[in-house]
Amino acid sequence: MRCLITGCEGFIGSYLADLLVAKGFSVYGMVYADTKDIEHLRGRISVLEADLRDRNQVEDVIRNARPDLVFHLAAQSFVTVSWEDPEQTLATNVLGSFYLLEAIKNAGLDPVVLVVGSSSIYGHCRAEEMPLAEDRELRPSSMYAVSKVAEDMLGHFYWQVYGMKVIRVRPFNMTGPRKREDACSDFSKGIAEIEKGLRDVLEVGNLETVRDFTDGRDAVQALWCLSENGEPGAIYNLCSGRGSRMDDVLQKLIALSGRRVQYRVVPQRMRPYDDPMYVGDNSKLRALGWQPLIPFETTLADMLGYWRGKVS
Repeated sequence: MRCLITGCEGFIGSYLADLLVAKGFSVYGMVYADTKDIEHLRGRISVLEADLRDRNQVEDVIRNARPDLVFHLAAQSFVTVSWEDPEQTLATNVLGSFYLLEAIKNAGLDPVVLVVGSSSIYGHCRAEEMPLAEDRELRPSSMYAVSKVAEDMLGHFYWQVYGMKVIRVRPFNMTGPRKREDACSDFSKGIAEIEKGLRDVLEVGNLETVRDFTDGRDAVQALWCLSENGEPGAIYNLCSGRGSRMDDVLQKLIALSGRRVQYRVVPQRMRPYDDPMYVGDNSKLRALGWQPLIPFETTLADMLGYWRGKVS
């Protein structure tokens, strides 16, 4: 089987490449940024450099890979960046997804395509609305979320109009070793730096929000399950179904450190708007046979260990 992973160099993409290589498939990794997380796979996967915003480059990727299975992970994936540069967020996530789906259609291929979007499209939610199911009304509250609504709808369009085997995935917060620039990785990295005497205080953002975390190593098993058993045209939340308050996450990491860690909330770490609570309903995905296996405490311990090995 020929498998294409867009955003192969990313957090989920790199773990997914590990999984597919272990299964013996031909893996084509479309990459744009730093590839250090897939360096161990050099010679075992085909690396295709391309900018998702360049239609010709995307078409070249499809011509080279001719995939039977596509995992579309490439994106501008940071909410904060979308506030600073909304135009490039839209260009990457909306036009880029359009270019990819068009290229597959025009090449006359018929792969299963997982369009991996974001739970952020559900937008502002109240505690009584939890857990969020796939039929929940969409209320995007950032330009990133708006771009992911459009990407999600493109997936629906190409399934409905052209009969493409598109499955839409809405992941909640995915974290773990190799993850960078989310709250859990920032906490872990900062604590590792404090342990090594590289900083005195950990600066943090909003600690009042509640988020649903899934270990990235569990998440790629979910994506594989969906590629085998998911229904084209359907939507699946990818989540643990459990909420964690960010202050509790930080306290767990400090306890794992065993050190006295000073921290303070600083304005520059705050977003213009933060959805207060996000917990998903994963019953549709569980019905296909998947369940998260890695305890959150193990995820946090592994993240702290990962950053202890990285900071110097």
